Amino acid sequence: MGGFLGGGRVTRLRLDGILLPWYNRNCRKMKHFSMTRAGFAIVIGALLIVGCKPPKYIRYRSEAGDIAIQVPYGWSVYLDRQGNDFYSYNFVGPFEPDFYRGVPSLSVRWYKTAATHRMRMGLSETYYSADDYIATTLREVYGRERFMKTEVQEVSISGWRGKHFVVVSPKPAEKGERYGVSTERGGKETVVLREHAYAVLPMDNGFYVIIYPATAGGYAKYADRFNHLVNTFKALKDGPGGPAVKS
Repeated sequence: MGGFLGGGRVTRLRLDGILLPWYNRNCRKMKHFSMTRAGFAIVIGALLIVGCKPPKYIRYRSEAGDIAIQVPYGWSVYLDRQGNDFYSYNFVGPFEPDFYRGVPSLSVRWYKTAATHRMRMGLSETYYSADDYIATTLREVYGRERFMKTEVQEVSISGWRGKHFVVVSPKPAEKGERYGVSTERGGKETVVLREHAYAVLPMDNGFYVIIYPATAGGYAKYADRFNHLVNTFKALKDGPGGPAVKS
């Protein structure tokens, strides 16, 4: 793969916009900001008129200032957090019928060691290390029917040792879902054939997880975006509430 190759209340924040740069007249310098979809259409039209080609990626710095990455240009960003114990930045792309519910996405998460993250429906999760997260995820999320397309292996993330794997596993689709689903067992069962890629970076206070939750049918469409995100990922702090990382 190239060179790369919570007790407490959950606060949900939607950054209601699309990540864009604003181009100056010569189309070379830009300032990063987020804007609404209506503004997005106006800016895209203006770029086409003046002959500027939008970039494929844009630099993004997290709300907590703990990470810097390059994400797909034009994708929306949503933040789910629980204090400094759990952060999840979700980057959502345009409609794509080969993805479950038609939604391609990339996620960057932070888990603080031994902190309990409260989820919906009374569920919770607690991890004591990056390796604990990997083992628990493979066992409980993907189960015995999983196939390791890429076994867990060491990779370089932000200049440190991280781990990467790709797992394929079927999951029953919710009734009425049309996109990103397939049929098995003679057409009697509708399933989502998940093909999910992970990159995990251990830190002193916890660990970061980068996730590309695709389907087998859609995986190839944005695999390069996942690889680019991992290759450009920079840890600036030891977690959202941690100290600055020495370069």
